[in-house]
Amino acid sequence: MLRELGAKIINADDLARSIVQPGKEAWKEIVAAFGTEVLRQDRTIDREKLRTDIFEDAQKRKRLDSITHPRIRALAQARAQELAAKGSAIIIYEAPLLFENEAHLWLRPVILVACDDALQRQRLKARDRLSEVEIKKHIRAQMPLSEKRQLADFVIENDGDLDDLKKQVKDVWEKLRQQPAVGSTP
Repeated sequence: MLRELGAKIINADDLARSIVQPGKEAWKEIVAAFGTEVLRQDRTIDREKLRTDIFEDAQKRKRLDSITHPRIRALAQARAQELAAKGSAIIIYEAPLLFENEAHLWLRPVILVACDDALQRQRLKARDRLSEVEIKKHIRAQMPLSEKRQLADFVIENDGDLDDLKKQVKDVWEKLRQQPAVGSTP
């Protein structure tokens, strides 16, 4: 919705996928750390297998984060600088674990899209086809929503219908447009 309003979007998941392509440095480190069993036949990372492994073991999750997050951040910064140089006024960095990775410390303002716990569980089950046990692990690995709310500059409540969501997004967009430009990038 923000893209439709004119924002340029940098998606952390897209960046993560790009840095782990076969043969790239992050890919090599992941294979060295987790073994070839995390590879598919075509030598790409089996993200579902790796996700299962890291949600079972906090140390493995930290190891993967240490491999990927610095590279994702550097790529995000480079993309943001490119977009800013082209005159993009509002650049949104879309990241699922923004607070957990402490990106909120170097990105401002921060927009949080939130929903109630039951709806979050329902969406995880539908989108990622996760079991209840897997959903609990995912939620446990995240910062509590109450803490995220306190750290965010804007909160969009995504419990209602599409029209309500669009209205909230447009309200935040107007507030973003009124803010003075800052020289920082992700």
